[in-house]
Amino acid sequence: MSTESSPTPDEARLLLDRVGQLGVAATAGASWAHIATLLTLGSATSIGTLAMSMTTGSRHIIAMVAMMVWVIVSISFMMFFGRATRLGFKKRWPRYMLAWGVAYVAAIFIVSFSEGENLIGGVIGAALIASVTITGAVIEARS
Repeated sequence: MSTESSPTPDEARLLLDRVGQLGVAATAGASWAHIATLLTLGSATSIGTLAMSMTTGSRHIIAMVAMMVWVIVSISFMMFFGRATRLGFKKRWPRYMLAWGVAYVAAIFIVSFSEGENLIGGVIGAALIASVTITGAVIEARS
């Protein structure tokens, strides 16, 4: 059943304002879940990278597994509870993930050959990851 309506110019303006408000609300609702995910992702991977730069053997594996658990938990939480993800965050999220991925690969490359002896490399890698994810969270908070 479809009925055609012919709103007055004032009614049309009110409808457009309402649509704009709904769009802003949907985007704002998506942001905080993603900001939390970015910060959790950044903290888990930067601290995990730092831990891997100072450990060897089974301790190295424990640090890596603990880091990956938190990465999986944070991303899963966002995907299950970030209903507004599909509405307002599609364009920015891949950029954040690409920037994090590049920073993470660089950090892991730095510490992968450290054998527990490259604290400076670990700090540099952790700082790189933290700066990328904090920058993404700040950009998202201001959006």
